[in-house]
Amino acid sequence: MKRSTPRMLLAALALSGAAACSGTDRAPDGSSSSGDGPDPGTGPDTGVQCAPGVTAPGPTPRLTRLTHAQYDNTIRDLFGKDMKASASFLADPAFEGFNNNARALTVSDRLARDYRRAAETIAESAVVDQAVLGKILPCAPEGDGAACARRFIQELGKRVYRRPLSAEQEEAYVAAFARGEGLFEAGTPFEQGVRHVIEAMLQSPHFLYRVELSEELDGEDIIPLDGYEVATRLSYLLWNSLPDDALLAAAEGGALGTPEGVETEARRMLADPRAMSALDDFHDQWLQVSRYDDLTKDPALYPDFDASVSSAMKAETRQFIRHVVLEMEGDYEALMTASVGFVNDKLAPIYGVEGSFTSELVETPLDPGARAGLLTQAGFLSSHAFFNKTSPIHRGVFIQRQILCADLPDPPANINTELPPIQGEIRTTRDQVEAHTSPKACSGCHGMINPPGFAFEHFDAVGRYRADEGGAPIDASGTMTVGVTEMRFDGAVDLVKQLAQSPVAERCYLTNWYRYGNARQLAPEDACTIEELDAKLVETGYNIKELLVALTQTKTFRNRAVEDAAEEVEQ
Repeated sequence: MKRSTPRMLLAALALSGAAACSGTDRAPDGSSSSGDGPDPGTGPDTGVQCAPGVTAPGPTPRLTRLTHAQYDNTIRDLFGKDMKASASFLADPAFEGFNNNARALTVSDRLARDYRRAAETIAESAVVDQAVLGKILPCAPEGDGAACARRFIQELGKRVYRRPLSAEQEEAYVAAFARGEGLFEAGTPFEQGVRHVIEAMLQSPHFLYRVELSEELDGEDIIPLDGYEVATRLSYLLWNSLPDDALLAAAEGGALGTPEGVETEARRMLADPRAMSALDDFHDQWLQVSRYDDLTKDPALYPDFDASVSSAMKAETRQFIRHVVLEMEGDYEALMTASVGFVNDKLAPIYGVEGSFTSELVETPLDPGARAGLLTQAGFLSSHAFFNKTSPIHRGVFIQRQILCADLPDPPANINTELPPIQGEIRTTRDQVEAHTSPKACSGCHGMINPPGFAFEHFDAVGRYRADEGGAPIDASGTMTVGVTEMRFDGAVDLVKQLAQSPVAERCYLTNWYRYGNARQLAPEDACTIEELDAKLVETGYNIKELLVALTQTKTFRNRAVEDAAEEVEQ
């Protein structure tokens, strides 16, 4: 079977999307935005032997649809206006913990229609809003406006496609501009042409997907990416948005053809405020921050807990991560152990800090004996608890899966989740959980889950520190095996400090970033790349900025593997 080309893939997308877009103008390049890809697979075993310096890129699809967050950020940076157009889209599907997996990011008929409606709304807004129109127009139209229209198409097209338009594409958009007059009720003929061009560009696969066109082989199985493809990978890794003019200029000038050139741009981009977007997006998903939304707690026990509290928890977690990574230029250990919070009037009572707080989050030192990093924040503790009590099981599962990357199966179907009542010798939540999970059938998994979960029992259902539970003493001690290390701990701070220095936890954090950054699950080829990255990061103390820069220096980032025959899409 022959290897598919990018043109064939785009043509297949155009054919598959024809029904969904019937009755509308197709994109000027002759293609449409729809096309369901193959179902996502599962991550294979990556246990392979690695030779020093020998790595290979894992299989990355040539077409990766923008996530809704990337779509919104890209629209914002194109037009200078945050339109939140994806608010009406169906949510991106999460796969293995992240919603940016390329295999899962298909385009259904409904999403194709949503893209069409969004393009129409954005185009209308761009033309009606003179500030936006002034931002995207490189010239003032004279005469019939054709000369200015062509410049507009060239410059906006380069940003929308994230590479210069081909001559054929440029002429197709020029023709689309000419067809715009009379299609809309409002606007000058020039504005109507501009509006029609924007509608068409925003429905092109070259906008909706990150398209990698390179085909020339370097050896048998590796395709080096061109400068524009590297620029696009860089911008969506570090900014979750499109390349800026400086990055496109670097691509055009060949500066991204070397690891050193890529590193220079990566460091520049990490110093830009736009780096906050990707940091937020990764950590939101890794930490399951969506669970912080709309939390409810028993009003009889927590009368002051409302939506504004959970909103403050979410904002604190984001601000803390930005502070550690971008301001402190900190490492993984700092992320896990820094005893500082960002506190307002809603969070101060939970943390037990005094002061004149308002609704604004203020950097506040916290008791280092009780608080250490992300896992002792109110957001994590409250979102991994029940309506009226703690949940050691939920907290323990999170530690094993998200912090240690343990392969932990889901519980059997129809399992009884009702804990035994507090009575007799059962005096605490720990007693309840131990009694409930004591059968032999449960002990295998709960031997992993319960100990780290119990470490957090000094924190109640909203994250307040407590010395006892209903007058009964709390036992937050435990033992767990992490890799080849047996950890003995007493309380969350003790556990978290050991996890912060654990090679297993560090590598898990790296692996999650690797999966997120490459928008796919792991492949066998990735094992050696991750091992090489891990060795480099140990030398830097697992500095998080250095981790992000290191991702851009891999062979996987700057090249792509030749597709397997089974993954080809042919006409």
